[in-house]
Amino acid sequence: MRVQRYICANCCSFSPTHPSVENDQHYPRAVTQLATAVDVLTDSSLENRQDLLTIHYDVRSSDRQIHDWCSEQTADIIANDLPVCSGIYIYDEQYLTIGGNRAYRLTVYDELLRAPVAESIIDRCTKETVREFLTTVLAEKPVHVVTTDGRSDYPDIIEDGLDAAHHRCSFHFLKNGEQKLQNTVFESVRYTNTERLRGAIVWSEFKSVFAAQSYEAAVRQFEAVLDHIQHLLKELRTPVEDVMEAFDTFLGHLRYEAVLSTTNNLERYYEHTKPMQIERRFRSTEHARAFLKQQMRLRTLKQGLISRERSLALGRELFPAVSMEQFEPLFTGSEQRYLSWRDREID
Repeated sequence: MRVQRYICANCCSFSPTHPSVENDQHYPRAVTQLATAVDVLTDSSLENRQDLLTIHYDVRSSDRQIHDWCSEQTADIIANDLPVCSGIYIYDEQYLTIGGNRAYRLTVYDELLRAPVAESIIDRCTKETVREFLTTVLAEKPVHVVTTDGRSDYPDIIEDGLDAAHHRCSFHFLKNGEQKLQNTVFESVRYTNTERLRGAIVWSEFKSVFAAQSYEAAVRQFEAVLDHIQHLLKELRTPVEDVMEAFDTFLGHLRYEAVLSTTNNLERYYEHTKPMQIERRFRSTEHARAFLKQQMRLRTLKQGLISRERSLALGRELFPAVSMEQFEPLFTGSEQRYLSWRDREID
Protein backbone atom coordinates (compact mmCIF):
# COMPACT_ATOMS: atom_id res chain seq x y z
CA MET A 1 0.00 0.00 0.00
CA ARG A 2 1.24 3.46 -0.90
CA VAL A 3 0.54 6.22 1.62
CA GLN A 4 0.90 9.76 0.29
CA ARG A 5 1.34 12.68 2.66
CA TYR A 6 1.99 16.38 2.12
CA ILE A 7 4.26 18.56 4.21
CA CYS A 8 3.34 22.13 5.07
CA ALA A 9 5.95 24.65 3.96
CA ASN A 10 5.25 26.87 7.01
CA CYS A 11 5.07 24.51 10.00
CA CYS A 12 6.46 21.27 8.51
CA SER A 13 3.42 19.29 9.65
CA PHE A 14 2.10 16.41 7.51
CA SER A 15 -1.38 15.97 6.04
CA PRO A 16 -2.96 13.16 3.96
CA THR A 17 -4.65 15.70 1.69
CA HIS A 18 -3.73 18.94 -0.01
CA PRO A 19 -6.13 21.64 -1.23
CA SER A 20 -4.44 21.89 -4.64
CA VAL A 21 -4.40 18.13 -5.30
CA GLU A 22 -7.72 16.54 -6.23
CA ASN A 23 -8.74 13.12 -4.99
CA ASP A 24 -7.18 10.18 -6.86
CA GLN A 25 -4.60 12.53 -8.40
CA HIS A 26 -0.84 12.65 -7.86
CA TYR A 27 -0.19 16.12 -9.28
CA PRO A 28 -1.42 19.59 -8.25
CA ARG A 29 -4.12 21.25 -10.36
CA ALA A 30 -1.57 23.78 -11.66
CA VAL A 31 0.30 20.96 -13.41
CA THR A 32 -2.78 19.46 -15.07
CA GLN A 33 -4.11 22.91 -16.00
CA LEU A 34 -0.83 23.86 -17.68
CA ALA A 35 -0.82 20.60 -19.65
CA THR A 36 -4.41 21.11 -20.87
CA ALA A 37 -3.84 24.82 -21.61
CA VAL A 38 -0.87 23.94 -23.82
CA ASP A 39 -3.04 21.36 -25.58
CA VAL A 40 -5.73 23.99 -26.25
CA LEU A 41 -3.44 26.79 -27.38
CA THR A 42 -0.60 25.04 -29.24
CA ASP A 43 0.16 22.13 -31.56
CA SER A 44 2.92 20.74 -29.36
CA SER A 45 3.65 17.03 -28.99
CA LEU A 46 3.20 15.05 -25.78
CA GLU A 47 6.97 15.01 -25.35
CA ASN A 48 7.10 18.82 -25.63
CA ARG A 49 4.52 19.05 -22.86
CA GLN A 50 6.57 16.69 -20.72
CA ASP A 51 9.55 19.01 -21.17
CA LEU A 52 7.46 22.06 -20.31
CA LEU A 53 6.22 20.50 -17.05
CA THR A 54 9.77 19.45 -16.19
CA ILE A 55 11.07 23.01 -16.68
CA HIS A 56 8.23 24.77 -14.84
CA TYR A 57 7.35 22.35 -12.04
CA ASP A 58 10.26 19.89 -11.90
CA VAL A 59 7.92 16.94 -12.56
CA ARG A 60 7.89 14.65 -15.57
CA SER A 61 4.56 12.95 -16.08
CA SER A 62 4.32 10.10 -18.55
CA ASP A 63 3.03 10.86 -22.03
CA ARG A 64 0.08 8.54 -21.27
CA GLN A 65 -0.77 10.58 -18.18
CA ILE A 66 -0.71 13.84 -20.15
CA HIS A 67 -2.83 12.24 -22.88
CA ASP A 68 -5.42 11.24 -20.24
CA TRP A 69 -5.47 14.76 -18.78
CA CYS A 70 -6.21 16.15 -22.24
CA SER A 71 -8.91 13.58 -23.00
CA GLU A 72 -12.45 13.29 -21.74
CA GLN A 73 -15.57 11.33 -22.52
CA THR A 74 -17.78 13.23 -24.95
CA ALA A 75 -20.83 12.44 -27.04
CA ASP A 76 -20.40 11.36 -30.65
CA ILE A 77 -21.67 14.80 -31.68
CA ILE A 78 -19.95 17.63 -29.81
CA ALA A 79 -22.54 20.40 -29.51
CA ASN A 80 -21.82 23.99 -28.56
CA ASP A 81 -24.01 25.54 -25.88
CA LEU A 82 -25.09 28.63 -27.83
CA PRO A 83 -27.99 30.74 -26.51
CA VAL A 84 -29.55 31.01 -29.99
CA CYS A 85 -28.72 30.16 -33.60
CA SER A 86 -29.15 32.47 -36.57
CA GLY A 87 -30.13 29.91 -39.23
CA ILE A 88 -27.23 31.03 -41.47
CA TYR A 89 -24.67 28.22 -41.45
CA ILE A 90 -21.51 26.97 -43.11
CA TYR A 91 -20.77 23.26 -43.39
CA ASP A 92 -17.41 21.69 -44.21
CA GLU A 93 -15.18 18.70 -43.52
CA GLN A 94 -11.54 18.19 -42.61
CA TYR A 95 -9.56 14.98 -42.50
CA LEU A 96 -7.66 13.87 -39.40
CA THR A 97 -5.35 11.00 -38.54
CA ILE A 98 -6.31 9.05 -35.42
CA GLY A 99 -4.15 6.15 -34.37
CA GLY A 100 -2.62 6.05 -37.86
CA ASN A 101 -6.02 5.80 -39.61
CA ARG A 102 -7.89 8.38 -41.68
CA ALA A 103 -10.92 10.01 -40.02
CA TYR A 104 -13.13 12.97 -40.89
CA ARG A 105 -14.13 16.01 -38.88
CA LEU A 106 -17.61 17.39 -39.71
CA THR A 107 -18.48 20.93 -38.65
CA VAL A 108 -21.52 23.21 -38.71
CA TYR A 109 -20.61 26.87 -38.12
CA ASP A 110 -23.03 29.71 -37.36
CA GLU A 111 -21.87 32.61 -39.49
CA LEU A 112 -23.79 35.40 -37.76
CA LEU A 113 -22.83 34.28 -34.25
CA ARG A 114 -19.30 33.50 -35.49
CA ALA A 115 -19.09 30.27 -33.52
CA PRO A 116 -19.21 26.52 -34.20
CA VAL A 117 -22.60 24.89 -33.67
CA ALA A 118 -21.51 21.24 -33.56
CA GLU A 119 -18.73 18.90 -34.64
CA SER A 120 -18.30 15.16 -35.03
CA ILE A 121 -15.61 12.65 -35.99
CA ILE A 122 -16.46 9.74 -38.28
CA ASP A 123 -14.51 6.95 -39.99
CA ARG A 124 -16.14 7.24 -43.44
CA CYS A 125 -17.56 10.40 -44.98
CA THR A 126 -20.55 9.27 -47.05
CA LYS A 127 -23.72 11.00 -48.15
CA GLU A 128 -25.73 9.20 -45.47
CA THR A 129 -23.34 10.04 -42.63
CA VAL A 130 -23.34 13.72 -43.66
CA ARG A 131 -27.14 13.71 -43.92
CA GLU A 132 -27.51 12.11 -40.48
CA PHE A 133 -25.08 14.60 -38.94
CA LEU A 134 -26.74 17.68 -40.42
CA THR A 135 -30.32 16.58 -39.71
CA THR A 136 -29.44 15.64 -36.13
CA VAL A 137 -27.50 18.82 -35.36
CA LEU A 138 -30.03 21.20 -36.94
CA ALA A 139 -33.21 19.29 -36.02
CA GLU A 140 -34.49 21.84 -33.47
CA LYS A 141 -32.74 24.93 -34.81
CA PRO A 142 -33.77 27.53 -37.39
CA VAL A 143 -32.29 26.69 -40.80
CA HIS A 144 -32.50 29.26 -43.60
CA VAL A 145 -29.39 28.71 -45.72
CA VAL A 146 -26.30 26.48 -45.62
CA THR A 147 -23.13 27.35 -47.54
CA THR A 148 -20.91 24.45 -48.60
CA ASP A 149 -18.18 23.60 -51.07
CA GLY A 150 -18.89 21.83 -54.35
CA ARG A 151 -19.64 18.24 -53.34
CA SER A 152 -22.55 16.99 -55.44
CA ASP A 153 -24.41 15.41 -52.48
CA TYR A 154 -25.00 18.67 -50.64
CA PRO A 155 -27.95 20.16 -52.59
CA ASP A 156 -30.07 17.06 -52.03
CA ILE A 157 -29.19 16.85 -48.32
CA ILE A 158 -29.83 20.54 -47.61
CA GLU A 159 -32.74 21.36 -49.88
CA ASP A 160 -34.67 18.10 -49.40
CA GLY A 161 -33.46 16.90 -46.00
CA LEU A 162 -33.38 20.27 -44.21
CA ASP A 163 -35.86 22.22 -46.38
CA ALA A 164 -33.35 25.07 -46.57
CA ALA A 165 -31.60 27.02 -49.30
CA HIS A 166 -28.24 25.68 -50.44
CA HIS A 167 -25.51 28.15 -51.36
CA ARG A 168 -22.28 27.07 -52.99
CA CYS A 169 -18.92 28.57 -52.04
CA SER A 170 -17.86 30.75 -54.96
CA PHE A 171 -14.19 30.63 -53.97
CA HIS A 172 -13.97 26.84 -54.26
CA PHE A 173 -16.05 26.81 -57.44
CA LEU A 174 -13.82 29.33 -59.21
CA LYS A 175 -10.60 27.86 -57.84
CA ASN A 176 -11.48 24.32 -58.99
CA GLY A 177 -12.74 25.59 -62.33
CA GLU A 178 -9.60 27.61 -62.99
CA GLN A 179 -7.34 24.71 -62.05
CA LYS A 180 -9.20 22.43 -64.45
CA LEU A 181 -9.02 24.99 -67.25
CA GLN A 182 -5.32 25.50 -66.60
CA ASN A 183 -4.67 21.81 -67.18
CA THR A 184 -7.08 21.19 -70.05
CA VAL A 185 -7.06 24.46 -72.00
CA PHE A 186 -4.52 27.12 -71.09
CA GLU A 187 -1.54 24.72 -71.08
CA SER A 188 -2.88 22.31 -73.67
CA VAL A 189 -1.38 21.92 -77.14
CA ARG A 190 -4.78 20.92 -78.54
CA TYR A 191 -5.85 24.56 -78.77
CA THR A 192 -4.35 27.45 -80.67
CA ASN A 193 -3.04 30.58 -79.00
CA THR A 194 -6.10 32.46 -80.25
CA GLU A 195 -8.49 29.91 -78.68
CA ARG A 196 -6.61 29.98 -75.39
CA LEU A 197 -6.61 33.77 -75.34
CA ARG A 198 -10.34 33.93 -76.11
CA GLY A 199 -11.01 31.38 -73.37
CA ALA A 200 -8.97 33.38 -70.84
CA ILE A 201 -10.89 36.57 -71.68
CA VAL A 202 -14.28 34.90 -71.28
CA TRP A 203 -13.18 33.20 -68.04
CA SER A 204 -12.13 36.59 -66.69
CA GLU A 205 -15.56 38.00 -67.59
CA PHE A 206 -17.18 34.99 -65.94
CA LYS A 207 -15.23 35.52 -62.71
CA SER A 208 -16.29 39.16 -62.63
CA VAL A 209 -19.90 37.99 -62.26
CA PHE A 210 -19.07 36.73 -58.75
CA ALA A 211 -17.37 40.01 -57.85
CA ALA A 212 -20.35 42.15 -58.91
CA GLN A 213 -21.52 44.83 -56.48
CA SER A 214 -25.21 43.90 -56.78
CA TYR A 215 -27.46 41.07 -57.89
CA GLU A 216 -28.70 43.09 -60.88
CA ALA A 217 -25.14 43.82 -62.01
CA ALA A 218 -24.28 40.13 -61.75
CA VAL A 219 -27.28 39.24 -63.93
CA ARG A 220 -26.19 41.75 -66.59
CA GLN A 221 -22.61 40.52 -66.58
CA PHE A 222 -23.68 36.90 -66.75
CA GLU A 223 -25.96 37.64 -69.71
CA ALA A 224 -22.93 39.11 -71.47
CA VAL A 225 -21.07 35.83 -70.89
CA LEU A 226 -24.06 33.85 -72.23
CA ASP A 227 -23.84 35.79 -75.49
CA HIS A 228 -20.63 33.82 -76.18
CA ILE A 229 -21.77 30.43 -74.93
CA GLN A 230 -22.25 28.87 -78.38
CA HIS A 231 -18.64 29.66 -79.23
CA LEU A 232 -17.07 28.63 -75.94
CA LEU A 233 -14.77 25.69 -75.56
CA LYS A 234 -16.43 22.64 -74.00
CA GLU A 235 -14.31 22.88 -70.85
CA LEU A 236 -15.38 26.50 -70.35
CA ARG A 237 -19.01 25.94 -71.25
CA THR A 238 -19.55 23.44 -68.42
CA PRO A 239 -19.11 25.82 -65.42
CA VAL A 240 -21.11 28.51 -67.23
CA GLU A 241 -23.99 26.08 -67.71
CA ASP A 242 -23.75 24.99 -64.07
CA VAL A 243 -24.32 28.59 -62.97
CA MET A 244 -27.05 29.11 -65.58
CA GLU A 245 -29.02 26.13 -64.20
CA ALA A 246 -28.82 27.27 -60.55
CA PHE A 247 -27.98 30.97 -60.56
CA ASP A 248 -29.10 31.72 -56.99
CA THR A 249 -27.16 28.75 -55.62
CA PHE A 250 -23.98 30.54 -56.70
CA LEU A 251 -24.99 34.22 -56.52
CA GLY A 252 -27.60 34.26 -53.77
CA HIS A 253 -25.22 36.16 -51.50
CA LEU A 254 -25.74 39.23 -53.71
CA ARG A 255 -29.50 39.08 -53.21
CA TYR A 256 -29.49 38.29 -49.48
CA GLU A 257 -26.88 40.08 -47.42
CA ALA A 258 -26.77 37.46 -44.65
CA VAL A 259 -25.83 34.64 -47.06
CA LEU A 260 -22.14 33.80 -47.20
CA SER A 261 -20.35 33.87 -50.55
CA THR A 262 -17.63 31.49 -49.29
CA THR A 263 -16.84 29.01 -46.51
CA ASN A 264 -13.76 31.03 -45.56
CA ASN A 265 -14.74 31.71 -41.94
CA LEU A 266 -15.02 27.99 -41.23
CA GLU A 267 -11.76 27.41 -43.10
CA ARG A 268 -10.11 29.97 -40.80
CA TYR A 269 -11.48 28.11 -37.78
CA TYR A 270 -9.86 24.95 -39.12
CA GLU A 271 -6.59 26.79 -39.62
CA HIS A 272 -6.65 28.03 -36.01
CA THR A 273 -7.25 24.53 -34.64
CA LYS A 274 -5.45 22.05 -36.88
CA PRO A 275 -3.96 23.83 -39.92
CA MET A 276 -2.98 22.15 -43.17
CA GLN A 277 0.71 22.79 -42.51
CA ILE A 278 0.67 20.56 -39.42
CA GLU A 279 -0.16 16.87 -39.57
CA ARG A 280 -3.48 16.50 -37.81
CA ARG A 281 -2.63 13.44 -35.71
CA PHE A 282 -4.26 12.17 -32.54
CA ARG A 283 -3.53 9.09 -30.49
CA SER A 284 -7.19 8.30 -29.77
CA THR A 285 -10.70 9.35 -30.76
CA GLU A 286 -11.34 10.44 -27.16
CA HIS A 287 -8.45 12.92 -27.32
CA ALA A 288 -9.57 14.16 -30.74
CA ARG A 289 -13.11 14.80 -29.53
CA ALA A 290 -11.89 16.45 -26.34
CA PHE A 291 -9.59 18.64 -28.42
CA LEU A 292 -12.47 19.73 -30.68
CA LYS A 293 -14.63 20.47 -27.64
CA GLN A 294 -11.91 22.69 -26.17
CA GLN A 295 -11.33 24.43 -29.51
CA MET A 296 -15.05 25.05 -29.85
CA ARG A 297 -15.07 26.74 -26.45
CA LEU A 298 -11.97 28.77 -27.26
CA ARG A 299 -13.36 29.97 -30.62
CA THR A 300 -16.68 30.94 -29.02
CA LEU A 301 -14.87 32.73 -26.19
CA LYS A 302 -12.62 34.74 -28.52
CA GLN A 303 -14.95 35.48 -31.41
CA GLY A 304 -18.53 34.39 -30.66
CA LEU A 305 -21.13 37.14 -30.33
CA ILE A 306 -22.35 36.09 -26.88
CA SER A 307 -22.83 37.87 -23.57
CA ARG A 308 -20.00 38.84 -21.24
CA GLU A 309 -21.34 36.41 -18.59
CA ARG A 310 -21.38 33.53 -21.08
CA SER A 311 -17.86 34.44 -22.23
CA LEU A 312 -16.63 34.36 -18.63
CA ALA A 313 -18.30 30.98 -18.02
CA LEU A 314 -16.65 29.53 -21.12
CA GLY A 315 -13.29 30.95 -20.14
CA ARG A 316 -13.54 29.47 -16.66
CA GLU A 317 -14.24 26.05 -18.19
CA LEU A 318 -11.00 26.32 -20.13
CA PHE A 319 -8.81 28.21 -17.66
CA PRO A 320 -10.35 28.10 -14.15
CA ALA A 321 -7.94 30.53 -12.51
CA VAL A 322 -8.18 33.34 -15.07
CA SER A 323 -10.25 36.50 -14.44
CA MET A 324 -12.50 38.43 -16.85
CA GLU A 325 -9.87 41.18 -17.09
CA GLN A 326 -7.37 38.61 -18.33
CA PHE A 327 -9.86 37.16 -20.84
CA GLU A 328 -10.80 40.44 -22.49
CA PRO A 329 -7.52 40.89 -24.44
CA LEU A 330 -8.30 37.53 -26.10
CA PHE A 331 -11.50 38.88 -27.65
CA THR A 332 -11.40 39.80 -31.33
CA GLY A 333 -12.30 43.33 -32.40
CA SER A 334 -15.79 42.29 -33.51
CA GLU A 335 -16.59 40.69 -30.15
CA GLN A 336 -15.23 43.67 -28.23
CA ARG A 337 -17.50 45.97 -30.26
CA TYR A 338 -20.44 43.64 -29.68
CA LEU A 339 -19.86 43.54 -25.91
CA SER A 340 -19.46 47.32 -25.82
CA TRP A 341 -22.79 47.66 -27.62
CA ARG A 342 -24.45 45.27 -25.14
CA ASP A 343 -23.04 47.26 -22.22
CA ARG A 344 -24.56 50.47 -23.62
CA GLU A 345 -27.91 48.73 -24.12
CA ILE A 346 -27.92 47.59 -20.49
CA ASP A 347 -27.03 51.10 -19.27
